[in-house]
Amino acid sequence: MNFIKTQAVSKEDAMTQYSAMELIFRKGKLAEILEYEEGEEMGERELQTGEEKFKYIEVTPNKVHQLEIGEGGHSYLGGEVPMGITTPKFDFVAPMQYLGMLSPDDKAFDWLPYDLHLICPIYLNIENFYVDYSNPIMPNVFDIDDLEKTDNAYEEELKFDSQIVFEKTPIRATKVNVAEANVGSTGAPHWIQYPDIPKCPKSGKLMKFVCQLTSEYHDIPVIRTNVKGRNDFYQRFFDHLNFWSDGDLFIFFEPESQIACYLIQNT
Repeated sequence: MNFIKTQAVSKEDAMTQYSAMELIFRKGKLAEILEYEEGEEMGERELQTGEEKFKYIEVTPNKVHQLEIGEGGHSYLGGEVPMGITTPKFDFVAPMQYLGMLSPDDKAFDWLPYDLHLICPIYLNIENFYVDYSNPIMPNVFDIDDLEKTDNAYEEELKFDSQIVFEKTPIRATKVNVAEANVGSTGAPHWIQYPDIPKCPKSGKLMKFVCQLTSEYHDIPVIRTNVKGRNDFYQRFFDHLNFWSDGDLFIFFEPESQIACYLIQNT
């Protein structure tokens, strides 16, 4: 049921995706699943064990947008930490990367309660990383003890005072075919490994998908850093915005508790 709530989009939007499933219910129970690729029906998928027990529920279709680099919106990726925004700092190795801002003035994010300034230690081996935005201009790590225990693959490069700043890059939301390659998307996550839909650690509520950002199809450079890679292979991770060796960053948010979740998946 959480999967259905998170992945549900209108049929019109679903037809713009590379792949989609249409769930057909009869007498309140799941009876049939049709599969689509690039808007073309590929046939029926056999119900797997337990799926026939799924009961029909009313869900609000999530808004699908493609995120592309360009002027025309209020949101952006990268940049220096804005004046008035305080990001957490620690005396252990956990560099918090400022990744930009998503604005509710943009149609893709109009459900957000305020400008969401994105912070995440993308160079650590995070699983589900939670940030408390109760004070949106001073976000805090929800579980510092857990963060302190998190290891990383860049022990030779990263120090407690490491700084990596990406070029400020404007992004805008469009309704063009979201199956096309771009910087990211909203609406429903395109899981690379498996569905990992978080629940808020504060309220226990299902968290709402904000967007998915990709490492590919863009070139957002590092403009300021005190980090040097040990060789050319490692250096590339400190030259451009990248999530775990060409992975994707998934962002979720729970408006009532004001908790965000960041997680990364790659192939």
